[in-house]
Amino acid sequence: MFEDISTPRLLLRSYHEDDAVRYTELVNDPRVYRNVGRVRAGQTLDETRRIQSERAEKNRRGESAGRVITLSGELVGLVGGGRNAETGIFEIGYWLTPSVWGQGYATEAAGAFKQHLVDRMGARQLTAEYLADNPASGRVLGKLGFVETARGEHFCLGRDAMVPGISMAWAAAQDDGGRP
Repeated sequence: MFEDISTPRLLLRSYHEDDAVRYTELVNDPRVYRNVGRVRAGQTLDETRRIQSERAEKNRRGESAGRVITLSGELVGLVGGGRNAETGIFEIGYWLTPSVWGQGYATEAAGAFKQHLVDRMGARQLTAEYLADNPASGRVLGKLGFVETARGEHFCLGRDAMVPGISMAWAAAQDDGGRP
């Protein structure tokens, strides 16, 4: 159930313990943590290891399905999703290191991950949120067929503040087989 996902340019794979240092380095870039609701500024190596261990356990239970994003073997980001305990609907999210922004990698990774959730986990609906001052993330979601459902305040752990955010949703059409 937790196989690698290949795209034309990327490999989405399981987190490995030897990813911890690079992962911690990447999430501590303010351009990353200020746009990711669940990453705090100053995340330590021990916190990365604890968080990834908790995610691995949730992955084993089918409550989440995260992958690190690699480009030419180098970790450059994360794409994942957690299942809402009440609705069973997956919420997806992603981030990339700024050195690879603007090259279509977020759309490629999130699209492949979305298709994985449809094909392997039977997802027929997905949700996502992005912060209003990060419109590039909204464009990625729009390319994947997500539509805006609400605007409001969202807590951003990296900023330790409530910030304007946009909720989006995707639902498979009856005849499209869930294709992005």
